[in-house]
Amino acid sequence: MASSQSDDVDLSAPPPDLRGRLQPRPAAYRPATGRKLVPPSQWEVLIKDHMPSYISWDRYEANLQQLARNSARAAAMGAPRDGSSLLAGLVVCGRMMVAYPGQSTRPRYSCQRATIDYAEPACQSLAGSGLDNLVARQVLTALEPASLELSLGAGDDLRREREKIDLHWRQRLERARYEADRAARQYHATEPENRLVARELEKRWEQVLVAAREIEQEYDHFQRQQSVGLTTAERDMILSLARDIPALFRASTTTASDRRMIVRHLVERVEVAVQGETERVDVAISWAGGFMSRHELRRPVRRVEQLQDFALLMSRVRELQGIGKTSSEIAERLNIEGFRPAKRRETFNAGMVRQLLSRQSRTGPRPKALTDESPLREHEWWLTDLARELGMPQPTVHSWLRRGWIGARKLPGHHGR
Repeated sequence: MASSQSDDVDLSAPPPDLRGRLQPRPAAYRPATGRKLVPPSQWEVLIKDHMPSYISWDRYEANLQQLARNSARAAAMGAPRDGSSLLAGLVVCGRMMVAYPGQSTRPRYSCQRATIDYAEPACQSLAGSGLDNLVARQVLTALEPASLELSLGAGDDLRREREKIDLHWRQRLERARYEADRAARQYHATEPENRLVARELEKRWEQVLVAAREIEQEYDHFQRQQSVGLTTAERDMILSLARDIPALFRASTTTASDRRMIVRHLVERVEVAVQGETERVDVAISWAGGFMSRHELRRPVRRVEQLQDFALLMSRVRELQGIGKTSSEIAERLNIEGFRPAKRRETFNAGMVRQLLSRQSRTGPRPKALTDESPLREHEWWLTDLARELGMPQPTVHSWLRRGWIGARKLPGHHGR
């Protein structure tokens, strides 16, 4: 009777095709689990090009690297996706995320990895339009010196492609003529007595002659349609395209994904650092090849108090007011001297100057009561104190007052504060 016992088999061992690629990391309660794949440098055996393949080993490793970069992970660049953002996956502070608040098509970059992982406060964020425009300008500037090289390279590529096609046609014609000569030699070498063989060889000879004649006609047609070098029209078209790279980049037919791919060929990463709550942002662009360029970006902020030069701005406004300048004249002078508002506007106007002057008056002394007692009753506030307590602009409190959401009374002899 044959024994039912067999040799000991380790059922927990990995399959042969994965042996050496897995590193054990078992859990205490399940010893057969917890393996992880290790990189090829840590395999037990690795024999490159041991078996024939349709791609080279270098191409295989390049594909793996591209797959790793396209993975949707915090440490990876990620594949280009939909949306108008130009720098998705390239902006880093740790790794910044791109979002489109509400139904807006304008991107916003934010560093929220610590918030998501550890419930910590958000690190920093900024509107994406200004950063995208900055990097786009730098990319287009980097492409300007390459315009002539692009033109010549395109012409050379077109010439080489035509030479390859012409060589292919000549090789086809040479093979057809060789087959015709070979069929002719076989026919002439046949003995006259072998009529059946001679008839078959004559038929085959005629077929290859017809095929060779057709290839000659097609090659003649190809030569008439093609020229050896670039025509003047073709060269002018290539030069005009090279000179018009910015227009092509911004064209409506160029999709956001196309622009991202262009940027990713030149830019490896974009590091941003917002200077506190101010409008100043330090930007460092790491280019392909190892070069790094540094820039300063101005982002829009919500409040004028966030401006880095707010104290200097208010001092200048008070100085211009003191010499009798009107609000319009003050706004014009501020624009000439390089001051910029808090939000997306690039220039001051008279209304914004009046708001600044109003902010200055709000910080002054409170109006004194007509008597020694305080004019405020229980649960009453001065309007400016209430706005400051709620942390909102004074015009918003005025809007609540007009809508009847809050009650108010006017003291005799006092101006609204």
